[in-house]
Amino acid sequence: MEKEVRKLPKKTIIYLVILGILGVLSYFIVSGGQSVTASKIIKQLNYNNISDVQVYAKHQFLREDTNIKGYKYSVSFIDNDKKQECKGFVLQDFKGNVTQDLNCKKLK
Repeated sequence: MEKEVRKLPKKTIIYLVILGILGVLSYFIVSGGQSVTASKIIKQLNYNNISDVQVYAKHQFLREDTNIKGYKYSVSFIDNDKKQECKGFVLQDFKGNVTQDLNCKKLK
């Protein structure tokens, strides 16, 4: 006995391809939006001439002392003014306060 393999209908294949394209497109839109938001936060910290901003993670946090929520971005970027590569965390709470925990080292 031979088992017959049923082919997928063409409509189903088209739907799967469209969903795949939309998934990839949404990924790039979200990652681009995170890097733009992180760039704005970094510029508030007086790093004006920056490039190559990469956001590795975005986490929501709660400050225990003030009970205020916010977002913590794990970032890396290059400060073109001081010729440094900086890595670390940038935090912004919902009241607009910005703090940093960055380690910068000279570029070679």
